[in-house]
Amino acid sequence: MSPAGGTPPAPGEKDVRPPAPDAAPPSAASVERELERLAVPRRSLFEGVDTTPETLRGTHRANPLSVLAEAIKMASGLVVLVAFGLARDFFAGDLLALAKLVLAAVGIFAVCLLLSFAVWRARTWELTDEGVRLCWGLGWGPFSRRSLTVPYEHIHTVSMNSSLLDRIFGLIALDLDTGAAASEGDASKISGLRAGEAEALRAELFRRRRVAGDRAPAGEKNASAGDAPSSSSEEPLAVFSLEGRKLALAAASQMSAGSQAIALVVLLVNGANQLIEWGLLDVVGRGDELMAGLSPMIVPVVLAFLALALLLGAAVSFVVNLVRYAGYRVERYADRVVVEHGLLSRSSRTLATGRVQYVAVRQGIIRQLIGYAEVTAQVVSAPGEKDGEPSGSVLLHPFIRLGEIDAFLAEVLPDCSGVLGHVELGKLGPVARRRAVVRAVIWWPFATAIFLGAQWLFGLSGLLESAGWLLEPLLIAAGVLSVVLLVGLIVDALRAWGAARYGHTARELVLVTGGLTRLTVIAPRVRLQCMEVRANPFQRRAGVATLSARTAASDADGLELRDLPEEAADEFLAWYRPRS
Repeated sequence: MSPAGGTPPAPGEKDVRPPAPDAAPPSAASVERELERLAVPRRSLFEGVDTTPETLRGTHRANPLSVLAEAIKMASGLVVLVAFGLARDFFAGDLLALAKLVLAAVGIFAVCLLLSFAVWRARTWELTDEGVRLCWGLGWGPFSRRSLTVPYEHIHTVSMNSSLLDRIFGLIALDLDTGAAASEGDASKISGLRAGEAEALRAELFRRRRVAGDRAPAGEKNASAGDAPSSSSEEPLAVFSLEGRKLALAAASQMSAGSQAIALVVLLVNGANQLIEWGLLDVVGRGDELMAGLSPMIVPVVLAFLALALLLGAAVSFVVNLVRYAGYRVERYADRVVVEHGLLSRSSRTLATGRVQYVAVRQGIIRQLIGYAEVTAQVVSAPGEKDGEPSGSVLLHPFIRLGEIDAFLAEVLPDCSGVLGHVELGKLGPVARRRAVVRAVIWWPFATAIFLGAQWLFGLSGLLESAGWLLEPLLIAAGVLSVVLLVGLIVDALRAWGAARYGHTARELVLVTGGLTRLTVIAPRVRLQCMEVRANPFQRRAGVATLSARTAASDADGLELRDLPEEAADEFLAWYRPRS
C-alpha cells in the first residue's frame, strides 16, 4: 500500500502526477487512502522497540503501568453499577447523588488499585530449560503460592491481545494455548508486556519450541515440533492483507442484522421497563386506552419499527465487523503462521502449522451469492471464546474469492492446498431431501398444540379479558413468527440438501454441509482420530447412514454428514482403515 499522495518519481523519470490544486477539497480517492492508512498499518501495531533475547532472561513481572490499567478495568464496572443505582435520584434532580457517585468512585478505585498492585506483585514469569514457568498467589491462606510450567513443545498457539485501554497504556497480553482443560484459565497468560517485549517473547517461545522438537525422540517429532525444521528465517515467506473496498465488502457481507436487531429490541424493552419502574413512564391501567388509540396504525407502526431495527442492526453489524477486520494481516514463516486483525482491540494469534487439525471454508448467504468465503484453521485448544470466536478457530482470511483459496493455502498451509480444485465430490440422493424436510417440520405439530393450549389456558383463567390488549397481539405475533420460522427451516433444509457434498483424495477428507451458512471442511487423514458410520432404524430402512469424523480439536463442526448412501459410507471406512 502506498501512502496518500503517491510515490515520488525515481531520478531520471518524468513526474506524471497531476499537480495538487491549492485549497482543493479532498477527493473521494484521497479520503479512501487515508482511511486505509489508518485501518491497515504498514507495520504491526504490536511492534515496538527492539528487544533482544538476553533481556528475557531471569524472573519478570508485568510492566508497572498494568497496575493502573487493571485497576481502571476493575473499577469501571462497579462504578457503572453504582451510577445505575443512583439514576433515579439523578432524574429527580438530586444533586447529592452526584457527590455520592464521586465518593463511591474514589473508594472503589482505591480498593481496586490495592488489589491490582497485590496481583502484580505476586505474579511472575520466567523462561526455564523445560518451559515457561508462571507463578502467582500471595503465599497465605486461600491465596497460597502456585506455579505452572508450560513445556515449549506443548504450545499450539500464542495469542497477543490488546484492548483499547491496554493500547492507550501500550500494553499487551500474551496467552499460551496448549489445548489443556479450560480450568487453566488465566494461569497460562502473561499480561502487561510492552510491544517489543511481547514480540521478542513470542519469537523466543517458538525458537525454543523448535529446539525442543529437535530433541524429541524420532517417533514424537511430528507431534511435538509439528514437522518444523530446526531453524527458520525470521523473515516471512508470504504476507497477505485486506485493504480498501475488500475490507468494506468483508464487513458488509458478514452482517448479522437480525441478531443485532433483536438485541436492540431487547434493550429498548428493558429500558422502557426501567422507566416504568422509576415512574417516568406511566402506562399502568392505561393499556386499553393506548391500544385503542394505536389500533388503526398498529400494523404500519410495527412494520416501520421492525424495518428501523433491522436497518440499525445492519449498521451496527457493519461497524463491528469493520473494526474487527481492520488491519488484517497474515504472515507465513517456516513453522508458524501469524494472524493479526482489529482496530480498537488488537488481536494477534500465532499457530504452529503442524498443529492444524483441519481447514474450514465458511460462506454466509451473502457471500454465497458473490462467490467469497472466510477461511479458518482449527487447532487443538481449550473450549471457550477468544476474540469473539471459538478459541480453537484461527481466522486465516476473512474475505477471499473461492477460486483463490487453493493458491492462498499453498502459501499459508501447504499441507491443505491443492484439494478443492481436484477432489471429486458426490451428492446426496432424493431420500436425504425427504428426511431433511421431515426433520425441519417435525416440531410444528407440537408447537401448534402448545400454542393452542396456552390460548385455552389464558381464556380459562380470564387473562384474555383483563389483559387482552396485550396478550392478543402477542399471540398473533407468536403464530406469525412460528409460520415464518417453519418456512425458513424448510428452505434451509432444502438448501443444505442441495449443497451437501462428500469426497476424499488420497490424503484429505472433504465434506460440504449447511444451507444458509455453508461450510466446507478439508481434514488431512493423518489428523483424523476416529471415523464412525451409524444408522438408526429409519436410516437403515432408507439405505442411508450418518458419517462422523473426529480430530484432536475440541470443536468438530462440519465433520458430520447425515443421510449419505450406505455404499459411500462403507467406502469412507475402507479409505480410513490403516494400511500396511
